[in-house]
Amino acid sequence: MQRNGAEYYSKHFVFDQMDLKNKVKSGLKWTFIDQVLSQIIFLIFGIFLARLVSPSSFGLVGMVTIFSNFAILFIDLGFGAALIQKADATKEHFSSVFWLNLGIGIILYLFFYLLAPFISQFYKQPELTVLIRVICLTFIITAISSVQSNLLIRELKFKKKVVINWIAMTVGYGLAFLLAYNGYGVWALVIMTLATAITNTLLYWITSLWLPLLVFQWSKIKELSNFGLNFLGDSSVNYWSRNYDNFIIAKVLGSTELGIYSRAYSLMLLPLRNVTTIVTKVMFPAFSQKQGDLILLKKYYLDIILYIALITFPLMIGLSLVSTEFVLLFFGKKWINMIPVLSVLSGLGAIQSIISLNGLIYNSLGKANVAFRISIISNILLIIAFTIGVQYGIIGVSWSYLICSLLLFIPIYKTAIRLLDVSLLEVFKVLKGVIIATSCMALILFLLNNCLDLSLILNLVIKIVAGAVVYGMLLLLLERELLVRLKLKIITEIQQR
Repeated sequence: MQRNGAEYYSKHFVFDQMDLKNKVKSGLKWTFIDQVLSQIIFLIFGIFLARLVSPSSFGLVGMVTIFSNFAILFIDLGFGAALIQKADATKEHFSSVFWLNLGIGIILYLFFYLLAPFISQFYKQPELTVLIRVICLTFIITAISSVQSNLLIRELKFKKKVVINWIAMTVGYGLAFLLAYNGYGVWALVIMTLATAITNTLLYWITSLWLPLLVFQWSKIKELSNFGLNFLGDSSVNYWSRNYDNFIIAKVLGSTELGIYSRAYSLMLLPLRNVTTIVTKVMFPAFSQKQGDLILLKKYYLDIILYIALITFPLMIGLSLVSTEFVLLFFGKKWINMIPVLSVLSGLGAIQSIISLNGLIYNSLGKANVAFRISIISNILLIIAFTIGVQYGIIGVSWSYLICSLLLFIPIYKTAIRLLDVSLLEVFKVLKGVIIATSCMALILFLLNNCLDLSLILNLVIKIVAGAVVYGMLLLLLERELLVRLKLKIITEIQQR
């Protein structure tokens, strides 16, 4: 089989309406399975690791990944997303991007290898030098398989990505747990990062139907540069706005506080990764294929936000109101300072589950330049908020994040949905049943917080049951049609198997 011939591109990248619909359904299913199982693995192993490894160790790795994760954005300069978005990309486009990625990955590693002592001195953490030089090997490892990964997304072959991800996560977390159990501390987390990246890359190369040609054409890179560089600019600005809180906590408050904050932030992201990220991954290539049909995209979008809110709103608000029992039961008393941070950030997560879809709108419609300009303004304000908030500790950072996000929500969200001819009133009408049900659930949990004085596990069980009952009953009252529609979809899906 020719693994990079022209026939490969013509067969794999064009879908008719029915084929696209089937691939989207399959993609959503497999990405959902992937996200759910991945986050279950993350939660279980994360809890065990948190009991074996100190908050300070998590903070040290967090200091490194602030810079290393940002550098990874530059490996393909946004061209991976451009390859997905560009309908007529050729084998020369893919091969040129591959060699560019590899070159940038090597250059970035050498840069951070030399920069490591200065970062270590900046944080006043001598052990960071060797940690940076080891963790940043992921630059080269990731660059080698970046195009293969984006090809699978473009082709909507999410099942293959799911299996690869499961194997890589199992290998990474398995080694981390083994090393942590034997007292290797921070190195358990470092080896986990490397092992996961190496396993992913090996499996992409073993299973991929594509190999790079010995071809590099600047003309092909230039064709992708307008979308790619705007996408990179938006991603870069967003990255630092999302991670400036980690950066300033690490500098001002130290590794222990960063470890506590980063664990709370990761827990807040669990429902978002399980729902919003699934939709974005699958719908980006699908929206890109139908970017000229705004009526269809508007219908899809309103359905999507309803299904997302149906799950994320009660989960995030519920987690906020059971944070005390959750942290003390699963993480232990050494993580007690995480409780107020998790409570605040979880409330923020409900907002982000909807606004995080803005990127899907901008990128699938080829409007990454608009997203970039908006990101610059909004993220400058977030950085100012974090700088003020850190003066009051990690809880101050959490509250500054929430308050600033609430103030920015309407102007930022309105700008994005306007591209689909969607109004804020339409969004509210679609979500009002879920909002009312979630608000009533929150009121019940708040009252229980002030009434219950039982054991931690009993408090948690009672709150979960009470919250689920209230939310479920109100949904039956306010969104019966939606629930019936979902039931019919599930029955139809089962009957088709």
